[in-house]
Amino acid sequence: MKTKTLILLIAAELCCTLDAAQPPLAKVPFFAKEAKGFQQQWAKYIKRPDVFENSVGMKMVLLPPGEFTMGRTEKQLDELLSVVRKDPKMRKNLGGQIAWSMLMMPAHRVRLTKPFYMGATEVTVGQFRKFCEASGYKTEAERGLNHGKPYKGRRAFSTWRKPLAWRKNYKQTDDVAVTHLCWKDCVAFCEWLSKKEKRQYVLPTEAEWEYACRAGTETQWSFGGIDTVEREGRKFAIWSDKGQKFSTPHAVAKRRPNAFGLYDMHGNMWEYVADYWHRLTYKDAPLNDPTGPAMQSEKGDGRRIIRGSSFDWGHWGGDSAYRMRITQRSNQHPHMSFRMALRIDGAKGVAPAVDPNTARRKKLRDPSADSVAVRAALNKGALKEQPPKTLAVDLGRGAKMEFILIPAGSFLMGSNQGAKDELPLHRVVISRPFYMAKHAVSRGQWEAVMGPHKYLTNLTKGDNEMAGPTKMMNVLSWNNCQSLIGKLKAKAPGHAFALPTEAQWEYACRAGSTTEFHFGNDAARLGEHAFFQGNMQWPGGSDYRGKAHYPDVALKKPNAWGLHDMHGGVWEWCADRYDAGYYFDAPLVDPTGPAQGLTRVLRGGSWFRYAKYARSSYRRFFHPAGDSGGVTAWINDFGCRLVINLK
Repeated sequence: MKTKTLILLIAAELCCTLDAAQPPLAKVPFFAKEAKGFQQQWAKYIKRPDVFENSVGMKMVLLPPGEFTMGRTEKQLDELLSVVRKDPKMRKNLGGQIAWSMLMMPAHRVRLTKPFYMGATEVTVGQFRKFCEASGYKTEAERGLNHGKPYKGRRAFSTWRKPLAWRKNYKQTDDVAVTHLCWKDCVAFCEWLSKKEKRQYVLPTEAEWEYACRAGTETQWSFGGIDTVEREGRKFAIWSDKGQKFSTPHAVAKRRPNAFGLYDMHGNMWEYVADYWHRLTYKDAPLNDPTGPAMQSEKGDGRRIIRGSSFDWGHWGGDSAYRMRITQRSNQHPHMSFRMALRIDGAKGVAPAVDPNTARRKKLRDPSADSVAVRAALNKGALKEQPPKTLAVDLGRGAKMEFILIPAGSFLMGSNQGAKDELPLHRVVISRPFYMAKHAVSRGQWEAVMGPHKYLTNLTKGDNEMAGPTKMMNVLSWNNCQSLIGKLKAKAPGHAFALPTEAQWEYACRAGSTTEFHFGNDAARLGEHAFFQGNMQWPGGSDYRGKAHYPDVALKKPNAWGLHDMHGGVWEWCADRYDAGYYFDAPLVDPTGPAQGLTRVLRGGSWFRYAKYARSSYRRFFHPAGDSGGVTAWINDFGCRLVINLK
């Protein structure tokens, strides 16, 4: 017995010794000296060099397993918008700054569980030439293709061998970052070198790229924040800004490296990463080793992500979180290149992180529809007199807004089939009846109260498919909706106009249903009830004719309570601030959202989005000053639907 006990003790001690030998996780934030320490410790642990030079002369740098906050934080967005508002030129593009920033949000925790190597620099012309000469490979541009089709542009056609062809005097050198490549060309290089060296070279994932760029920092750039970027940026980045202007790519490694020893992460060339592009993936991104969405963008054109800014961009594109999308077969841009990552076969890593809220999300919060608490809330909120089932408010100019009475009641809010922020499924009591508009605010209703919307009027001038009084009003920020409500209260005193709370919105959308859509679970039926990506004209669609076709109100089937377009159409603003974890402790009775937070909630999906975003429980968030989630002129899909609360 003693012998057996001794063996167990020795085994336990050995396990502890092995565990103790594993270096710590590189958890951000950490300083440059610590970064080097992590790299050296992990190199020793996995018995690999911390830096080596491969067969094409590329320096590869070992990065340790790590954990960091990916994306742009609300505080950083606030700081950015504060700068934008103070600058007259930048202020004109406030909406654009908001729209792009929202593509980097929410900031979310990411753990990379395995060490990996990253190229110290972007792939150079000389290195890419070795690939082409050894393999006979011809890039898509060399085959006369751009976007996978014969080039028909007006500007002189460029290839990596003859870059910036429209600049007759430009001559590149072998130490300059290679350009005029499409995503597939970059992958082909990785595959060739992998076969040559019997290693696994790849494009880094977006998460790996940002972790490598940050190098232990939490600031907007690896060298500092907004207050220091203009002074410090030129020491680290090749970009065009105050004090430096560039019109061509530069030789790699001519600026300072970050704490991991990586050069030009904030400028010189945009760099392809492995992931597909989709604007809404951060909200439900995996905690461990994310690889991006399996699905392409709504356009179905295989867009990929590029990172890092370039010689002809400013510092706003070069911060650690900034992300752009590009068609994967595009190659005529002179500012796109790549750097490689290297997977390490058999390398030991760290255990995956555990989400502390997993169990809470699975736990149903339901006292039951017939519980004492629910009945008490409904009794307390009961009105002495039953209001009319419908209400029409005269807006003037021949327009009116029709409302439908929504009864008090309770329901299960959220979904077990959706994103993490739709959990846990929990009971909510709407203690008083309220009126909800029959459909989203139309353009005619908006103009009757607010007058013509200057931007939308100019955008849709002369286009019958986008203009007209029955079109759903779009290009509306949360703040715009508050202005509308203020005008309506003055026009029709006595009515408590408001945006619906998020709970009111979902309760009204469901109209007694418990399925993913108010008509059931079959998304194939969505076209009967909604304008969405599957039945609209949109850029990239097969029936696209140059401009988008904005939807009309109340043409689709209503839900059981007579409300139209609760699915699709336009995203509808709610009153609430957004918090992904709000459902964990949301009040049972008449929840109104968190007391603090920068962003507001949108519901319902839109004409430009897939069916899954139109589900009754899907939640989206956006900055209240933002009036469109699109980053092109025609993709406008933010609107609203009003309620009248009863006392």
